[in-house]
Amino acid sequence: MGIPNVLQTGISGMNASKAGIATSGHNITNANTEGFSRERVTQTADASEQKAAQGGPYIGRGAKLSKIERINDSYVEKHLREGTRDLAHYEEKKMVFGQIEDVFNEMNGDGLNRLVSRFFNEFRKLSNEPNSHAIRESVREASKAIVNDFQRIRKELVELQKHVDSRIEGGMKELNQLSEEMGELNLKIHRSEIQGHSPNDLLDRRDVVAKKMMTYFDLSTHKDEFGMMTLDVKGVGPLVTGPRSEQYFIGRTPANAESGKPENSLSIMRSPYSHDDISNQFKGGKLGALIEARDKSIGSIMDRLDQMAHAVSTAVNEIHQQGFTATGRQGVAFFKPINQVERAAEMISLSDDLNESANNIATAMAPNSPGDNRLAHALANLQNSRFFMDGTTTMDDFYNSMVSDVGVSAARNNEALSQQKTITNQLEKMRETISGVSIDEETTKLLQYQHAFNASARVIRVADEMLDTILNLGRG
Repeated sequence: MGIPNVLQTGISGMNASKAGIATSGHNITNANTEGFSRERVTQTADASEQKAAQGGPYIGRGAKLSKIERINDSYVEKHLREGTRDLAHYEEKKMVFGQIEDVFNEMNGDGLNRLVSRFFNEFRKLSNEPNSHAIRESVREASKAIVNDFQRIRKELVELQKHVDSRIEGGMKELNQLSEEMGELNLKIHRSEIQGHSPNDLLDRRDVVAKKMMTYFDLSTHKDEFGMMTLDVKGVGPLVTGPRSEQYFIGRTPANAESGKPENSLSIMRSPYSHDDISNQFKGGKLGALIEARDKSIGSIMDRLDQMAHAVSTAVNEIHQQGFTATGRQGVAFFKPINQVERAAEMISLSDDLNESANNIATAMAPNSPGDNRLAHALANLQNSRFFMDGTTTMDDFYNSMVSDVGVSAARNNEALSQQKTITNQLEKMRETISGVSIDEETTKLLQYQHAFNASARVIRVADEMLDTILNLGRG
């Protein structure tokens, strides 16, 4: 084996060690980088055709750098994406349920249920003293409190729907950016692989982008024949195909009673010129949770609140208009008549007669009967009457059922969220075990490569000394 071959052996060792040092340094530097997969240098022995003599043994020529390997498990990555999607779904619903509960949880304890009870209790007091002007004023103030709370709750629910809309809009903008980036990454990775390179960092970034995209809704992922990642929205169609990406648009569409979507709410469409609302086709993830919460959870509560406001105002008016006021008038409406259930909680208000004077509150069933309390007693008994849900439930039960459903849904979601956190944490630990960077391990490798580099440099130095010796022999 000639001296040039010894030099080549030392150089190959130095190159392999340099690659190892660079790779370990790259791993250490990115130990805290999101989605980074540690890399490993793969090298092989370069046993070439050099023979010491005819029929003699092969003599190696050093090391040959094979590749920089990315340590990654696609199966774990796939399940982690799905787990992150479900986690984001439950977290988003928890946020909305928490805000719904805040609407009904008044700090001073005077929620709608207590205000309604107070309203009927004031009528009970009035039935005991039908001539008391002070109690009439208390009845009117209690009525105003009910009206204000109906309007407050509905207004806050509408504002919550608008807040959800803003989150949907922000999510769609980010999703469009991510899908565009995914298409660009597909193209860069494909070009790099054609050139024979292994674009490990680009592959990591593509996994991170796919994971983020999947937090928005249910996506199916697979790789095509060129190794490009394709993402399909279940029930909608392809989102990213190779280097091409779809862009969704935001618009406003009319109410949809079937889905529960309110008037002028935000809708997702395929193009700015389309009127085809595909919002309800997005399931799972953040956007699926937000759309479901806006159209079903919040929408259902608003519908039931409107039903309650309409039923209360109608039932009270039907009884009140039969009676006689302190001035002998009959047919006076207690609340302004509401001709529709939709938005009844927003439109409920005291009649002009009640706003004008508390003396227009009827208590008697006969004219000119100062001590007659029959109508006031009938209104007080309305609290326990089954005039809701086609005469099957009382107002208290109807309201408690509405609030209870929110609590049950929130509790069920919190339980699912807790379970999903455990699953996702296990998947993240599994990924960390496979692809994560150990600083101690990489530091040890760094020292090994450093020693190997110095030893390979020593081989070159020895070859140089051998060459000097041979040259000096020639001079002698």
